Amino acid sequence: MRFTRLRLQQFRNYPSLDLPLHPGTTVLHGANGSGKTNLLEALHLLSLGRSHRTTQDMEMVAAGSESAVIQGSTRRLDGEHEIEIRLQPRQKPQKKLLLYRKPAQRIGDLLGHATVVMFSPEDLRIVRDGPAARRRFVDMQLSQIRPAYLRALKTYLNVLESRNALLRQNRLQGVQDFATQLDTWDEQLSAAAAPLVRARRWFLTELNREAAAQYAAISENPGEPFSLRYTGALAEVPDIVQAMMAGLARHRREDMQRMYTTFGPHRDDVAMLLCGRDLRAFGSQGQLRTAVLSMKLGEIRLIEAEMGEPPALLLDDVFSELDLRRRNALLQSARGIQTMLSCTDRADAAGARADVFIQISQNESGHAAVHPEA
Repeated sequence: MRFTRLRLQQFRNYPSLDLPLHPGTTVLHGANGSGKTNLLEALHLLSLGRSHRTTQDMEMVAAGSESAVIQGSTRRLDGEHEIEIRLQPRQKPQKKLLLYRKPAQRIGDLLGHATVVMFSPEDLRIVRDGPAARRRFVDMQLSQIRPAYLRALKTYLNVLESRNALLRQNRLQGVQDFATQLDTWDEQLSAAAAPLVRARRWFLTELNREAAAQYAAISENPGEPFSLRYTGALAEVPDIVQAMMAGLARHRREDMQRMYTTFGPHRDDVAMLLCGRDLRAFGSQGQLRTAVLSMKLGEIRLIEAEMGEPPALLLDDVFSELDLRRRNALLQSARGIQTMLSCTDRADAAGARADVFIQISQNESGHAAVHPEA
């Protein structure tokens, strides 16, 4: 899969842009804040329907504008794809999707039209932050590989919110037939949990194999095995629905006190282990970077194996974070894959075998300007 064109209107600091994209490696270079990351963010948005760095759509709309338009063209094994996202935070709907210039019903419909793996310095948060960061990582990647997963996740979260609302209402003002209603939500939540758990089991089993191999190839010490393990109350149970029902029953009294659901896949985590020990507690900075890089490279191989074609690779200022060994490993894995790489200086991309260099600058109004170079 590759992007062939990117068009922007009033997106971040781009009032207007029409940029053809090379199928090989493109280096975006320029001063910090010039707009390099904004281009990568737009490609990420076209692939997943969300930014990799903000949950507020208004932040992506140019100052003084009411809306922004992001258009992309991709070429996949099944042909050409046309994607358009309109951000209009002060209107309803706040985000509109068009495929082949025709309105789509929901943002999730864009999955499968563009596929990316993005690597940025912020990805170290996957290791450093709490379980929510790792669940988000798993959910986003699974949604790309298996679009049905996103629908299953939304179903689960909707049922979870309804159960939590009932718990809050009962605690604050009482609910007639509360136990009967809660039993109904327990049954629905248990049924909705099963497809999430099955998909996460598959994904983390496959990613563990790929990432472990990548870590062994990159690491300075082949004797320190890296592994990922799906952790959660339902991670290994044979009957997911029955185990979920039993868990909700055990935690019912606690849930009533806390007014939210304390058991289920919304509390899952991913253990990251080095030589069997918690990477977060015992890993060095170099080992943390190697682990995250290995996971990203593993994603590329997993997506290619599952979907029959590799994703586009977006690298946001990561060369400054990687030593020569890790940089070379990344470049080796990116061969034959469309790659968009950002850095502050053209010389930072030495060794990238770039096909195209593009300088990004800002004018006096703060608007980004794109200057292709020889």
